Amino acid sequence: MTNPLRTLDRRQFLALAGGTVVALTTTQLSEALAAQAAELDVAPFTLGVASGDPDHESVVLWTRLVPDPLDAETGGMPAEPVDVRWEVARDEGFRKVIRSGAVSALPEAAHTVHVVVDGLAPDRWYWYRFRSGGTVSRTGRTRTLPAQGRKADHMRFAVASCQSWTGGRYAAYRDMAEQDLDFVLHLGDYIYETSGGSLAEFRRLHALYKTSPDLRVAHARFPFILTWDDHEVQNNYAGDVQGAAGDGRPFLERRANGYQAYYEHLPMRPAQKPKGPDALMYRKVQFGRLAEFSVLDTRQYRTDQANGDGRKPRTPDVWDPARTMTGPGQENWLLNNLATSKARWNVIAQQTIMAQFDYDLGPETIVNLDQWDGYAGARDRILDFIAEERPSNPVVLGGDWHTHWVNDLKADFDVPTSETLATEFVGTSISSGAGWDADVRAGLPANPHVRFYNGTYRGYLICDVTPERWRSDLRIVLAAGDGASPAYTIAAFKVKDGKPGARRIDAGDGLVGRVTSKATGRSAPNVQVAVRTPDGTALGTSITDPDGEFLAFAPPGDYTVTVNGVGYEPETVAVSVRADRQTRVDIALRQAAVRAAAGRSVPGPQSQATAGDLVLSNSMMAMAVSAGSEDPQLSGVTLGKPLDLAAVGHLDQLDWMNLPYASAAQPRGTNAWQQLTVRSTAFEVLSADGAEASARFTGVSTQVPDILVSTTFTIRQDEPWVAAGTTFTNSGTVPRSFWVGDVLDHDGAGQRSGVSGHGTITASAPADFTPTQPWIGMTGSDAQTYGLLYDEPGFTAYATGIWVMSQRRITIEPGATFTLRRRIAAVDNGGAADPFAVLATL
Repeated sequence: MTNPLRTLDRRQFLALAGGTVVALTTTQLSEALAAQAAELDVAPFTLGVASGDPDHESVVLWTRLVPDPLDAETGGMPAEPVDVRWEVARDEGFRKVIRSGAVSALPEAAHTVHVVVDGLAPDRWYWYRFRSGGTVSRTGRTRTLPAQGRKADHMRFAVASCQSWTGGRYAAYRDMAEQDLDFVLHLGDYIYETSGGSLAEFRRLHALYKTSPDLRVAHARFPFILTWDDHEVQNNYAGDVQGAAGDGRPFLERRANGYQAYYEHLPMRPAQKPKGPDALMYRKVQFGRLAEFSVLDTRQYRTDQANGDGRKPRTPDVWDPARTMTGPGQENWLLNNLATSKARWNVIAQQTIMAQFDYDLGPETIVNLDQWDGYAGARDRILDFIAEERPSNPVVLGGDWHTHWVNDLKADFDVPTSETLATEFVGTSISSGAGWDADVRAGLPANPHVRFYNGTYRGYLICDVTPERWRSDLRIVLAAGDGASPAYTIAAFKVKDGKPGARRIDAGDGLVGRVTSKATGRSAPNVQVAVRTPDGTALGTSITDPDGEFLAFAPPGDYTVTVNGVGYEPETVAVSVRADRQTRVDIALRQAAVRAAAGRSVPGPQSQATAGDLVLSNSMMAMAVSAGSEDPQLSGVTLGKPLDLAAVGHLDQLDWMNLPYASAAQPRGTNAWQQLTVRSTAFEVLSADGAEASARFTGVSTQVPDILVSTTFTIRQDEPWVAAGTTFTNSGTVPRSFWVGDVLDHDGAGQRSGVSGHGTITASAPADFTPTQPWIGMTGSDAQTYGLLYDEPGFTAYATGIWVMSQRRITIEPGATFTLRRRIAAVDNGGAADPFAVLATL
């Protein structure tokens, strides 16, 4: 029959993906659609076959009859049961069929099939297939595990999570399918929800994801052991409390629909079949005497996130003993498993990061309240139990945060010398992006128990285990958007039997190096490193760590490496990457000269200026000003507004700066920041380099008649600021009274405002403040402070924790002018208890 995917146009595809594919270009959409449409399995087995939840004598087989997988209502099937036959053989050619049978695929279960095949021999491989209506499915391969209590010398498995459809192709699964593995452990976010919460919508998403040929191959090659996280239902939901906004239906109805579709489309045992909004997902898996896995469900039973969720200062309620990630019943079950296990390695397979991570380099502790840091009391109970009972070799596996981590789980994370009780390996995502990568890297110096971190690449973990040692290889793919992307090992770590804590044993493949200052020889952290082919095609970028080290990847060949950091002149070098070994290139950067020019950038997680925008830079800072780029929040008035800002050694954390505004009324309310009241229409570079560099932007007020506005930005060497002078001219015949000032919006981790004399401001509701000195500022968790330092007092500040603005009422007579002078500063605050104290010294 006609493959239904082949007839989809782009509009249908966008609708299919829930309208969330904005990250993909039109070309990428077309290519992905065409490639995957051509590679569906034979109908009605279009979504392939799978096996899962093996034990020593049985395994679950799965398939779905769905000729039209993107028809969310019927899948192209009649509303009646359909017979499906299945076979299990000892050989791929099915000459020795040892089990067979028939089952009905029911319309109320989306014509999915779950067969528990028992009576199998332990610790061996089998092959299986399905038949329906004269059509035979592809052949799948599966296995049983070694019997409980029996000796097992070796186990090798992959850890996967977080496979957003819009994040890219599944090159990680292609690489995984080429490995020699016993099984795949999937730790959640198998799909990513849309706002719709109907059963049909969740079925549509599961079908959509399985149109990936690489995912189907992995399922056919290995049995999967799966548990869910939040996106199978709704982002950051907690128990029966909804997370993100939905489609208006009761949350437990949404949860029931998400759970049912999850069960329907994956090889789960009958014990995991949902009953409405409830399902028993946590369970134990034993691999002989070698390993015991406690597979957790940290969503269904957890209490609501503390303090409104998010990344926020840690408050005492995270230690409330009533707060739980697992629920009391599951927690007791886990602790009992640890207490009674006879296995050499005891694995806690859960969804997120168990180790503490402080995003703030100063005295405050800022944590992610959706992770175990938001349930610190519950985490302490588990780690205290491990410290007391000493189960053999506890290892925690996690996902969720789309990045690779290796962590020591400490008796007291605030005391680096405290005992290491267990080892944690967190796998990066299959495809989902990590927009918080820079925030994590900025916080690494405050977290010495993090033995390794990389957020640049997508991929998965391979765990290779013997009685003597545990080895984890951190696999990555070079480009998540490329289904043919090469894969590498970014690093490998080993844990010895009886000695918790991982030791790095393999530096991995790829390109490494160190970036330093040519003038001082010191490390250059937070410098962007871009690798390009000889024709200029970008292969990827990475950021140097606090020691100036970077890690990038490229297939064998010749490349250029371009290094760009605030306070330095960009440097490009040629490098040849050789096969099967690491290539090292160290680069020393020259101090930046004073410059105002296009074609530069200010690297960082919030960086948005393009090559055509203007960057003012010196050896201490850099600031990008729009020379044509549009910010959606400043639509129509972006020209002339600062977009990116950073001090030397730091990354851009600025969302934008609404500098200046000219409002007819005093800005009030939570949207006071949205001042679309000054539109620049032209600009000129007055001085491109030399002792100083400057540029002027001219325009008008959009609210106050006859007011002309001209802003000049000037930068000089050895000054951690850009001087900005704005002249308002009344070109009319009557006096004009209005409000002027600037809005500062920091958008990085730990964002908070500051007003002179009032300290740090974190409130969500805006309030008025009278500065004791003429400055306002913002900071985050990266020990960098932004400031607006005014030449003249006489203004008030209006601030929340996420933005701050100055307000000054002026009157200009006809033909007269008023000039507002200030300095835009970006400085390192040294992690001081008062991150704004540094502004008083400028």
